Amino acid sequence: MTFKEELEAILEKELAVLVDLKELTFKKTDLIINNKIQDLEKTIKTEESLINRMGLLEEERERLLDTWGVAVDTPISDVIEKIPGNSENLVDIKDKLHSVMEELYLRNRLNDDLIRENLDWIEFNINLITNIYPHPSYGKNNTKSGGNSIFDRKV
Repeated sequence: MTFKEELEAILEKELAVLVDLKELTFKKTDLIINNKIQDLEKTIKTEESLINRMGLLEEERERLLDTWGVAVDTPISDVIEKIPGNSENLVDIKDKLHSVMEELYLRNRLNDDLIRENLDWIEFNINLITNIYPHPSYGKNNTKSGGNSIFDRKV
């Protein structure tokens, strides 16, 4: 197998894993919006296994580059440029990888924002609930001051 064929095979495997990850991130968005925490936990475990698989493929790609005397940190576009002959398939795979990674990035940012909003909402509700039941404090005549009001009238 030539360097080009080996690189192409590894990049295609990486692309397949990234596509699976992208599908999971879209699923996670729906789960976050619909507040399905248990399903979200299962999805995250699946996502972790895909990320581990991607890590193994990256190690395989780095070994391939090292074996062929190419620096491991060389950008894939530079590697493709130096491959003699027709490299259209590699360029196509590289473009798809870039596109999927960009979609993944954007969707993960959206999911992060949704989770932060949910956490802010939970914190707001916790603060609201804890203000309903004030800590015991005694005013005049040894009676509790305050009440079960949601709003604190003190300024």
